[in-house]
Amino acid sequence: MMEKIHDTVRKSSLLLVDNEEQVLETMKRIILDYGLDLELTTAHDGDEAILHLQNRPYDLVVCDQNMPEGEAQGMDVLRYTQEMKPQAPLFILVTGVGTIDMAVQAMRLGAYDFLEKPFQKEKFINYVRNALGALELAQENRTLRQAVEAHYVFAGIIAVSKVLRDVLELARRAAEKNSAVLILGESGTGKDLLARAIHFHSSRRTKPFIPINCGAIPENLIESEFFGHKKGAFTGADSNRRGCFEEVAGGTIFLDEIGEMPLDLQVKLLRVLEERKIRRIGDNIERPVDFRILAATNRSLAEMVKEGRFRQDLFYRLNVLTITIPPLRERREDIIPLAENYLKNLQKEMHSSVRTFTPEALAMLQAYDYPGNVRELINILQRAVLLCDGEVIGSQHLPEEIQGAEFVEDRFEPSSFDLKEEIRKAQEVVEQRLIRKALKQTDNNHKKAAELLGISRGSLYNKLQQYEI
Repeated sequence: MMEKIHDTVRKSSLLLVDNEEQVLETMKRIILDYGLDLELTTAHDGDEAILHLQNRPYDLVVCDQNMPEGEAQGMDVLRYTQEMKPQAPLFILVTGVGTIDMAVQAMRLGAYDFLEKPFQKEKFINYVRNALGALELAQENRTLRQAVEAHYVFAGIIAVSKVLRDVLELARRAAEKNSAVLILGESGTGKDLLARAIHFHSSRRTKPFIPINCGAIPENLIESEFFGHKKGAFTGADSNRRGCFEEVAGGTIFLDEIGEMPLDLQVKLLRVLEERKIRRIGDNIERPVDFRILAATNRSLAEMVKEGRFRQDLFYRLNVLTITIPPLRERREDIIPLAENYLKNLQKEMHSSVRTFTPEALAMLQAYDYPGNVRELINILQRAVLLCDGEVIGSQHLPEEIQGAEFVEDRFEPSSFDLKEEIRKAQEVVEQRLIRKALKQTDNNHKKAAELLGISRGSLYNKLQQYEI
């Protein structure tokens, strides 16, 4: 029985080159018999092959070495393809028996593989399949790399809810500028993560990113941490030391918990922001510094300004652009995707067999308020994985405060509760989860996913656009 290649192999373009019409027909028939869905083109000599390559790109070339005298040989076609980088196709050189030296030379020139004549159809199809597999893997790697470059840490922030998607879009815009950004949000919402994302997307991405927690450094050391010191400036200063404003050298400084900074240091920070110069403790030399500053706090700096605990002029310097990350309880659509994503990470980190949740556990996770936000959710999941002996996390593995949480529906006052709207929202969340699951099970084959979901292909496309999947 003929074995068919898996449907997930993308439709690739293949150029077959041989001066014998019978050989070309044989290769074409083998490919069709084995069900490979390819765009096939044939060429009867090396010159014709090069002409095809000049007119359009190909993913794979299978080319015989021996061509009529006076025309481009297989090795000539190979050399031509290698000049087409980075879009060079994979190349399989077909050689006669005993021409190992030529095969070695071809591999050195960049050929993917070589195939000896005469060949069995199973051997030929395996060579083609292996090359197609390599192409697919290379494409996946490119896609992943592009995704990392395009999103980096943004991709680590699960954003199903519109409110968080809007935050990420604002952060992407902020990354393109060089101005200060003030990130606001409760503890555990991911302010550090967002700051790193902004840096990675900025023109300073190749320079250092230096985070400093203003509330974690002793007050008597924070000035030295910022600006450095000269040898002998104070007891324990045994050598010259550069502070973070020098160390960052064109990169980004992230001041976390900026509201905890002492007032006297706020004055010095303001001067550095205005003059772009620093002076080490105990030194008289002013040194120019190049940096971008991002700051974050879970406190209201505006209120602190009114109370005299934060300088108004520094607040204006930092508050060029404000990005507020909403707490988890205000974006409940993100809770289940977050939980599922972190569970996958914990499986690897903790070498656990736990793979999913019971519906009751998911409902409890979504109903809880998370005063500690995403950080608390991660801690809850770590605890659940440790307590779970099987593959499914149930309600019994969750903390008591979560087991006692009221369902979301019970939180609304009758005067403001729109039952139809809440049902619609719940249905959309379930629909998105089922669509993502179907796509995953079918390796993103839309036709099969639609059949699995029991809807038409057109309906699936509409849903994909609606939910931006």
